[in-house]
Amino acid sequence: MRKTVVLILESIQGRIEERATELAAANASLVQEAAERLRIESRLQHFVEGVVDYALFMLDPNGIVTNWNTGAQRIKGYAASEIIGRHFERFYTPEDRAAGVPARALQTAIREGKFEAEGLRVRKDGTTFWANVVINPIRDDKGELLGFAKITRDVTERHRAQEALQRTQEQLAQAQKMEGIGQLTGGVAHDFNNLLTVIIGNLESIRRTLGTTPLDHERLGRSIDHAMRGAERAASLTQRLLAFSRRQPLDPKPVNVGRLVAGMSELLRRTLGEQVAIETVLAGGLWPVLVDPNQLEVSILNLAVNARDAMPGGGKLTIETANAHLDEAYARAQTEVVPGQYVVLAISDTGVGMSREVQARAFEPFYTTKDIGQGTGLGLSQVYGFVKQSGGHVKLYSEEGYGTTVKLYLPRLMAEQDVLVEPEQVHHTPRSRNGETILVVEDDEDVRAHSTGILRELGYDVLEAATAAAGLQLLHGHPEIRLMFTDVGLPGGMNGRQLADHARSIRPDLKVLFTTGYARNAIVHEGRLDPGVSLLTKPFTFSDLARKLGDMLDEASAPPRVLLVEDDAMRQMAVAEQVKELGYRVEVAGSAAEAISKVRLMADDIALAIIDISPPGRGGDALLSELRALNAHLPVVFTSPDSGSLPRRFAADPFVVLVRKPYTGKDLKSAIDRLRMA
Repeated sequence: MRKTVVLILESIQGRIEERATELAAANASLVQEAAERLRIESRLQHFVEGVVDYALFMLDPNGIVTNWNTGAQRIKGYAASEIIGRHFERFYTPEDRAAGVPARALQTAIREGKFEAEGLRVRKDGTTFWANVVINPIRDDKGELLGFAKITRDVTERHRAQEALQRTQEQLAQAQKMEGIGQLTGGVAHDFNNLLTVIIGNLESIRRTLGTTPLDHERLGRSIDHAMRGAERAASLTQRLLAFSRRQPLDPKPVNVGRLVAGMSELLRRTLGEQVAIETVLAGGLWPVLVDPNQLEVSILNLAVNARDAMPGGGKLTIETANAHLDEAYARAQTEVVPGQYVVLAISDTGVGMSREVQARAFEPFYTTKDIGQGTGLGLSQVYGFVKQSGGHVKLYSEEGYGTTVKLYLPRLMAEQDVLVEPEQVHHTPRSRNGETILVVEDDEDVRAHSTGILRELGYDVLEAATAAAGLQLLHGHPEIRLMFTDVGLPGGMNGRQLADHARSIRPDLKVLFTTGYARNAIVHEGRLDPGVSLLTKPFTFSDLARKLGDMLDEASAPPRVLLVEDDAMRQMAVAEQVKELGYRVEVAGSAAEAISKVRLMADDIALAIIDISPPGRGGDALLSELRALNAHLPVVFTSPDSGSLPRRFAADPFVVLVRKPYTGKDLKSAIDRLRMA
């Protein structure tokens, strides 16, 4: 028994000694780890203390400063003993403290894992500096917030350098702007002085000739011709300036560029002469575009003339058309380019080409490489302004000795049907056939006398007013007035557009023709004439006014126009015939998109719409809402196989009638008569 006890005691003693050895080893390891940690912390502290360009310090969860490095003392001015235990908001300006900026910074760091900003901070001595600040939340293994690590860097010098650079850039931009204005005004003054010399000189010659006996008719006619050419060149110059500045009133229509180019072939051959061979490469299936066809023709002619002048010994002019897609990568690398589908019109020559310096300035107004008197320097700038105003893009490619290519990218018109607008061909000056009465509202006495003189010579009865108020009085007292010819800019607080709106509220059938030298906001928005607006720009000629009035008054006597929206081809043909038998003109649309496009183009010329309740592209009620945005009082006949399918929000609308399919011409006439009575 004793022996057993001894053995047990020996065993216990061995275990105790073994455990003691393990504990001693563990203790030694802990001591070593503690020493290593102290060394690391010491090195880290030395590292932190050694950073003098950054303020590195800690905050507790409430924003109280808990430690401070040498960089913080250098940047902010506080010794550690002066700032530890104080809230970090004292580094902010009084305005930022009042606005709660410090608290929001900590909340942002907690919520988003980091807060970074730049702003003014305050040093101990009260001076301010620009600081870049980063705040990171510090959490334990369980995610509990222990505090914040804050880094501040003084970026005052960088900020001052940026401000200085910005001031320099602004000064450079202003200098370039003034140089451009100087070049523009100098070019305008030069060209207009030349033109005024021609006009004034020949008018003086006319006056002298009229005082001679016998009258020299040949000299008189020659002087008149020279004065007219000078005036026409002056008018062309102002239009080109407006085109360059993207302020000309465009009248866009759906155009097939290929057909327009083909129609200009004879004009181009006469203009360019026999030394220039013309080749056209016109793509099939070309998309329609929505542009002003007259201005597009002028642009093509300008480019062709420039190409001819670049080939003094003759050469080849190539005109190409194609569909194109400009992707986002291309659009990002250009200026004012929207990615999408375009029709590209490329005009290339085999001429002398351009240097890089010339290419960089090619679209500047009045910049030209031609000899003095050989060009205004406005041709390319007119093209550039027109294309940009039309939402397009211009690209110039040239190499000295190898020729030049100018590419015009015109946005595709997203419509179901291609509509070609042919240039108007008028071979006579239309005159009044029935002695219609026209009201002229113009504040400039000389212009009013010129306008009324033309109208009386054309056989119209004329009433005239100098203000909108006087014009309205005449409208009330003269129901025979069929058309009002008004300037856009009128004195007295009511412009021409406001006058027209008021007049049409009294006389909905009144035709209105506007005239202006420059109208940016009243009838022109985003560079385009408002829908339904007829405009004759100043200066206008006898034949210009005669043709415009003839077109408008002839149109006024034409049958009303009805828009038919129907996707079924057989039903479309049948209904169109029924509408024509009722005495109307018919515009057919096979989809909602096409219907919107036609109303946008024709606006008030659409007297009524007949719409399938479910046209392709969108619901009938949605389509009507869009059409009403273009024509606020458009009467509509909805057609549907379901008698109860009229959209609820239009059920009480007196200008909406439902006709159930199938219907007869009599049913359609009854519905239209109800709308006309309403």
